[in-house]
Order: sequence, then structure tokens, then C-alpha cells
Amino acid sequence: MLVFIDEAGDTGRKIEKGSSRFFVISLVLFDEYEEANVCDQRIKLLRKELKISENYEFHFTENSKRIRIEFLKAIQPYNFMYVTVVINKDDQKLWGPGFSTKESFYKYACQMAFTNAMPYLNEAIVILDESGNPEFRNRLATYLKKD
Repeated sequence: MLVFIDEAGDTGRKIEKGSSRFFVISLVLFDEYEEANVCDQRIKLLRKELKISENYEFHFTENSKRIRIEFLKAIQPYNFMYVTVVINKDDQKLWGPGFSTKESFYKYACQMAFTNAMPYLNEAIVILDESGNPEFRNRLATYLKKD
């Protein structure tokens, strides 16, 4: 099994100064490596069909409705599932020392997502996106393995 982690929003708490209202962690789970590879190839082909850069990363908040629909049509045939955790960062709804540092906030959100995905995880290989420095990714991997 392959599990890909991605996030949307940011872990900043100063919403009035431009931080996002929500922080989102999503896991995309593929039972088979080959299925993930074929889906990835289809996304690469979609970029060509849409005449966008091969390095372009789809961000639904920035994409037009037409591109979002084309993307969803392109990946629809593939066998995968996803788990998403959305955290409302409003100070009236979220408090505690664990949310005051970006790293602990991020790790907590990942732990929530993996806890929800646990029934589906079987010998999973986890693929982190390239955000954050390598030391942070190593600390996150250690944190997620402890349970």
C-alpha cells in the first residue's frame, strides 16, 4: 500500500493577518503500487492535454471549474481512497499548547488523519510531499510510527 500526504492551508494562527481559516491534511491510499503509478501517468497526460507545464501542481482553489472536472474525470477510473481532516483554526474553536507551534500542529493533524485511516492501512509506505525540511520530515515519520 502507498499513502501520499498533502496539506492545504497553513498552520499559522493569525487569521486576521492572512493565515488560512482552515488547515487540511489529506491522505490518498492506493492498495497497489502499479495502480498509483498508472494514475500518476494519467495525471501527467492530463497536463499535456490541458497544455500546462509538466511540473504544474493542481490546486483546486486556484483551478477553474473546467479543470477541476477534467482532473476528477481523469482519476475516476483508478482504485484509491482518501482520508481528510479539516481543522478550523478559529481561536474560539481551537485551543491548547499543541497548536501554538507549526510543527506540533502539523504532526497532530497527520496523526488524526492516520488514526482515521488505520483500518485501511496494511504495510503502508508513506510518501510525504517535499514541503518542510528533511529534518522535519524525519521527525514526522518517527512521530507517525510511534503508535
